[in-house]
Amino acid sequence: MEIGAVFTTRRGTRDAAGSRVPRLLRAQLVELDSINHCTWRAHDHEHVFEQDGARQRYLELLAEYKDKHGIVIHSYCLMGTHPHVVCTASKGQEEFSRYWKVVNQRFARWYNTQRGRRGQVVMERLRSPRIQAQGRHQLAVMRYGDMNPVNAGLVRSPKDWPWSSYRHYAFGEPNPLIDDAAEYIALGSTGPQRRKAYQAFFAVPLATKLDDERKELVDASFIGDAAWIAERLRGVGVSLAREVPDG
Repeated sequence: MEIGAVFTTRRGTRDAAGSRVPRLLRAQLVELDSINHCTWRAHDHEHVFEQDGARQRYLELLAEYKDKHGIVIHSYCLMGTHPHVVCTASKGQEEFSRYWKVVNQRFARWYNTQRGRRGQVVMERLRSPRIQAQGRHQLAVMRYGDMNPVNAGLVRSPKDWPWSSYRHYAFGEPNPLIDDAAEYIALGSTGPQRRKAYQAFFAVPLATKLDDERKELVDASFIGDAAWIAERLRGVGVSLAREVPDG
Protein backbone atom coordinates (compact mmCIF):
# COMPACT_ATOMS: atom_id res chain seq x y z
CA MET A 1 0.00 0.00 0.00
CA GLU A 2 1.29 3.46 -0.85
CA ILE A 3 1.94 6.28 1.58
CA GLY A 4 -1.04 8.61 1.81
CA ALA A 5 -3.62 6.18 0.43
CA VAL A 6 -6.43 8.57 1.40
CA PHE A 7 -6.16 12.13 0.14
CA THR A 8 -8.26 15.27 -0.36
CA THR A 9 -9.05 16.87 -3.71
CA ARG A 10 -11.39 19.69 -4.74
CA ARG A 11 -14.00 16.98 -5.34
CA GLY A 12 -13.75 15.65 -1.81
CA THR A 13 -11.80 13.03 0.10
CA ARG A 14 -10.97 9.90 -1.88
CA ASP A 15 -9.00 6.69 -1.47
CA ALA A 16 -6.28 5.31 -3.74
CA ALA A 17 -8.89 3.87 -6.12
CA GLY A 18 -10.67 7.22 -6.42
CA SER A 19 -13.68 6.23 -4.33
CA ARG A 20 -15.19 8.91 -2.12
CA VAL A 21 -14.67 8.46 1.63
CA PRO A 22 -15.98 10.62 4.48
CA ARG A 23 -13.96 13.75 5.18
CA LEU A 24 -12.08 13.22 8.43
CA LEU A 25 -12.74 15.43 11.40
CA ARG A 26 -9.91 17.41 12.97
CA ALA A 27 -10.16 15.24 16.08
CA GLN A 28 -9.47 12.18 13.92
CA LEU A 29 -6.20 13.70 12.70
CA VAL A 30 -4.97 15.54 15.77
CA GLU A 31 -4.65 14.20 19.30
CA LEU A 32 -2.37 14.58 22.30
CA ASP A 33 1.26 14.73 21.13
CA SER A 34 0.44 14.01 17.49
CA ILE A 35 2.77 15.44 14.84
CA ASN A 36 0.96 17.23 12.02
CA HIS A 37 1.82 18.96 8.76
CA CYS A 38 -0.20 22.18 8.68
CA THR A 39 -0.88 24.27 5.59
CA TRP A 40 -3.56 26.44 3.96
CA ARG A 41 -4.00 28.43 0.75
CA ALA A 42 -4.72 32.13 0.54
CA HIS A 43 -8.03 33.33 -0.90
CA ASP A 44 -7.89 33.55 -4.71
CA HIS A 45 -4.29 32.28 -4.40
CA GLU A 46 -3.25 35.77 -3.41
CA HIS A 47 0.43 36.18 -2.52
CA VAL A 48 -0.23 37.19 1.07
CA PHE A 49 3.36 36.30 2.06
CA GLU A 50 4.99 38.11 -0.84
CA GLN A 51 6.34 40.93 1.31
CA ASP A 52 8.93 40.35 4.03
CA GLY A 53 6.80 42.28 6.50
CA ALA A 54 3.92 39.83 6.11
CA ARG A 55 6.22 36.85 6.50
CA GLN A 56 7.78 38.31 9.61
CA ARG A 57 4.36 39.11 11.09
CA TYR A 58 3.16 35.53 10.56
CA LEU A 59 6.27 34.10 12.23
CA GLU A 60 5.71 36.48 15.15
CA LEU A 61 2.15 35.22 15.54
CA LEU A 62 3.28 31.58 15.39
CA ALA A 63 5.73 32.33 18.19
CA GLU A 64 3.38 34.48 20.28
CA TYR A 65 0.71 31.84 20.84
CA LYS A 66 2.56 28.53 20.63
CA ASP A 67 3.35 28.13 24.34
CA LYS A 68 -0.15 29.09 25.46
CA HIS A 69 -1.73 26.44 23.24
CA GLY A 70 0.97 23.80 23.60
CA ILE A 71 2.19 23.89 20.01
CA VAL A 72 5.77 22.74 19.50
CA ILE A 73 7.03 23.91 16.11
CA HIS A 74 9.63 21.70 14.40
CA SER A 75 9.88 23.27 10.95
CA TYR A 76 8.30 25.83 8.65
CA CYS A 77 8.52 27.33 5.20
CA LEU A 78 6.54 30.39 4.11
CA MET A 79 5.67 30.55 0.42
CA GLY A 80 3.86 33.36 -1.35
CA THR A 81 0.36 31.89 -1.08
CA HIS A 82 0.70 29.45 1.81
CA PRO A 83 2.71 28.31 4.81
CA HIS A 84 4.05 24.87 5.72
CA VAL A 85 4.42 24.16 9.44
CA VAL A 86 5.28 20.84 11.09
CA CYS A 87 4.32 20.82 14.75
CA THR A 88 3.41 18.68 17.76
CA ALA A 89 0.08 19.22 19.54
CA SER A 90 1.32 18.83 23.12
CA LYS A 91 -2.06 19.86 24.57
CA GLY A 92 -4.26 17.94 22.15
CA GLN A 93 -6.72 18.77 19.40
CA GLU A 94 -8.80 21.50 21.04
CA GLU A 95 -5.79 23.67 21.83
CA PHE A 96 -4.35 22.88 18.40
CA SER A 97 -7.53 24.21 16.78
CA ARG A 98 -7.59 27.29 19.02
CA TYR A 99 -3.99 28.04 18.10
CA TRP A 100 -4.52 28.01 14.37
CA LYS A 101 -7.75 29.96 14.70
CA VAL A 102 -6.15 32.83 16.60
CA VAL A 103 -2.97 32.88 14.49
CA ASN A 104 -4.82 32.94 11.17
CA GLN A 105 -7.51 35.36 12.32
CA ARG A 106 -4.97 37.81 13.67
CA PHE A 107 -2.88 37.55 10.53
CA ALA A 108 -5.95 38.16 8.35
CA ARG A 109 -6.87 41.21 10.41
CA TRP A 110 -3.32 42.56 10.17
CA TYR A 111 -3.10 41.87 6.43
CA ASN A 112 -6.41 43.58 5.67
CA THR A 113 -5.50 46.59 7.82
CA GLN A 114 -2.21 46.97 5.96
CA ARG A 115 -4.13 47.11 2.67
CA GLY A 116 -7.13 49.13 3.85
CA ARG A 117 -9.59 46.43 2.88
CA ARG A 118 -11.94 43.78 4.20
CA GLY A 119 -12.46 40.21 3.15
CA GLN A 120 -11.25 36.65 3.37
CA VAL A 121 -7.54 35.93 3.54
CA VAL A 122 -7.38 32.19 4.28
CA MET A 123 -9.25 30.40 1.48
CA GLU A 124 -9.59 26.86 2.74
CA ARG A 125 -9.88 24.74 5.84
CA LEU A 126 -6.50 24.14 7.46
CA ARG A 127 -4.99 20.89 6.26
CA SER A 128 -3.31 18.95 9.06
CA PRO A 129 -2.34 15.41 8.01
CA ARG A 130 -0.89 13.39 10.85
CA ILE A 131 2.70 12.14 10.52
CA GLN A 132 3.90 8.82 11.91
CA ALA A 133 6.39 9.50 14.69
CA GLN A 134 8.79 6.72 13.69
CA GLY A 135 10.49 6.02 10.36
CA ARG A 136 11.82 9.41 9.20
CA HIS A 137 8.46 10.44 7.74
CA GLN A 138 8.70 13.76 9.54
CA LEU A 139 12.05 14.42 7.87
CA ALA A 140 10.46 13.72 4.49
CA VAL A 141 7.77 16.33 5.15
CA MET A 142 10.34 18.83 6.42
CA ARG A 143 12.42 18.27 3.31
CA TYR A 144 9.36 18.81 1.13
CA GLY A 145 8.70 22.15 2.82
CA ASP A 146 12.32 23.27 2.53
CA MET A 147 12.38 22.36 -1.17
CA ASN A 148 9.22 24.35 -2.00
CA PRO A 149 11.09 27.57 -2.93
CA VAL A 150 13.51 25.59 -5.10
CA ASN A 151 10.75 23.69 -6.89
CA ALA A 152 8.91 26.99 -7.44
CA GLY A 153 11.99 28.49 -9.11
CA LEU A 154 12.44 31.18 -6.45
CA VAL A 155 15.95 30.12 -5.41
CA ARG A 156 18.55 27.61 -6.55
CA SER A 157 19.12 26.09 -3.11
CA PRO A 158 17.02 25.88 0.08
CA LYS A 159 19.81 27.69 1.91
CA ASP A 160 19.03 30.79 -0.14
CA TRP A 161 15.45 31.06 1.19
CA PRO A 162 15.45 32.93 4.52
CA TRP A 163 11.81 32.15 5.34
CA SER A 164 12.23 28.50 6.32
CA SER A 165 13.89 26.48 9.05
CA TYR A 166 16.37 24.87 6.63
CA ARG A 167 19.37 26.94 7.72
CA HIS A 168 18.70 26.08 11.34
CA TYR A 169 18.86 22.35 10.65
CA ALA A 170 21.51 22.34 7.92
CA PHE A 171 23.91 24.93 9.35
CA GLY A 172 22.96 25.40 13.01
CA GLU A 173 21.60 28.92 12.52
CA PRO A 174 19.81 29.91 15.77
CA ASN A 175 16.03 29.98 15.44
CA PRO A 176 14.01 30.53 18.65
CA LEU A 177 10.79 29.42 16.95
CA ILE A 178 12.08 25.87 16.41
CA ASP A 179 12.25 22.86 18.72
CA ASP A 180 14.43 20.28 17.00
CA ALA A 181 12.50 17.31 15.62
CA ALA A 182 13.25 14.00 17.32
CA GLU A 183 14.02 12.42 13.95
CA TYR A 184 16.61 15.13 13.32
CA ILE A 185 18.24 14.58 16.71
CA ALA A 186 18.49 10.87 15.89
CA LEU A 187 20.58 11.63 12.80
CA GLY A 188 23.78 11.87 14.87
CA SER A 189 25.32 12.17 18.29
CA THR A 190 26.71 15.66 17.67
CA GLY A 191 25.48 18.83 16.02
CA PRO A 192 27.91 18.63 13.09
CA GLN A 193 26.90 15.02 12.42
CA ARG A 194 23.21 15.90 12.39
CA ARG A 195 23.72 18.93 10.15
CA LYS A 196 25.76 16.93 7.64
CA ALA A 197 23.13 14.18 7.57
CA TYR A 198 20.32 16.70 7.07
CA GLN A 199 22.14 18.29 4.15
CA ALA A 200 22.51 14.82 2.62
CA PHE A 201 18.70 14.57 2.40
CA PHE A 202 18.82 17.25 -0.27
CA ALA A 203 20.87 15.29 -2.79
CA VAL A 204 19.41 15.53 -6.31
CA PRO A 205 17.89 11.97 -6.47
CA LEU A 206 16.11 12.49 -3.15
CA ALA A 207 14.82 15.92 -4.16
CA THR A 208 13.49 14.46 -7.42
CA LYS A 209 11.68 11.68 -5.56
CA LEU A 210 10.18 14.32 -3.31
CA ASP A 211 8.33 15.94 -6.21
CA ASP A 212 6.61 12.61 -6.91
CA GLU A 213 5.33 12.44 -3.33
CA ARG A 214 3.80 15.91 -3.21
CA LYS A 215 0.16 14.84 -3.09
CA GLU A 216 0.81 12.39 -0.29
CA LEU A 217 2.81 14.88 1.80
CA VAL A 218 0.23 17.68 1.51
CA ASP A 219 -3.18 16.11 0.91
CA ALA A 220 -2.94 12.81 2.76
CA SER A 221 -4.89 12.24 5.94
CA PHE A 222 -1.99 10.21 7.34
CA ILE A 223 1.68 10.12 6.35
CA GLY A 224 3.66 7.04 7.31
CA ASP A 225 4.30 3.36 6.70
CA ALA A 226 1.63 1.33 4.94
CA ALA A 227 0.70 -0.69 8.02
CA TRP A 228 0.52 2.40 10.22
CA ILE A 229 -1.71 4.21 7.74
CA ALA A 230 -4.03 1.22 7.46
CA GLU A 231 -4.28 1.03 11.24
CA ARG A 232 -5.08 4.73 11.57
CA LEU A 233 -7.73 4.51 8.85
CA ARG A 234 -9.39 1.53 10.51
CA GLY A 235 -9.38 3.48 13.74
CA VAL A 236 -11.47 6.25 12.17
CA GLY A 237 -13.76 3.82 10.34
CA VAL A 238 -12.34 4.15 6.83
CA SER A 239 -11.66 1.09 4.69
CA LEU A 240 -9.63 1.28 1.47
CA ALA A 241 -11.29 0.28 -1.77
CA ARG A 242 -8.05 -1.36 -2.81
CA GLU A 243 -4.56 -1.76 -1.44
CA VAL A 244 -1.40 -1.22 -3.49
CA PRO A 245 1.35 -3.75 -2.66
CA ASP A 246 4.64 -2.47 -1.31
CA GLY A 247 7.56 -2.30 -3.71
